Amino acid sequence: MSITLLDEWNNFHDWYLDSITIGPNSEPRRVVLGLHRQEARVTIDFSGVTCLVLDGLGLLNIVYAIEVIEPTDENHARVRAALEKGERLSDRSGGQTVFMYSTLGAELAIEFDALSIRSIGSEAAPG
Repeated sequence: MSITLLDEWNNFHDWYLDSITIGPNSEPRRVVLGLHRQEARVTIDFSGVTCLVLDGLGLLNIVYAIEVIEPTDENHARVRAALEKGERLSDRSGGQTVFMYSTLGAELAIEFDALSIRSIGSEAAPG
């Protein structure tokens, strides 16, 4: 489901990450990414977050792709190793993992249970 949902948005290629909301500090934890491209704005809401690792956040953060990482993915070991460096506040693991690849700025790994995307601006999912 998450793969298809992200694919509908072309994995947010060339969108700009400009906000990250983390909380609450209790289960189930959430992380919400705010992205924009021209007049379009979306939020990606990750629920049931069990681990998060953010690297390279800068003043300008251009997304190359946000992709679900499956165990068969060639980058699975790299993403799992990154998550092992993160703070885990629960013994359980989320059911899915995504990685936000960067063109410039932030890269992000999130382990979570579910995601939803909400369009706030003028653009709906392409396709």
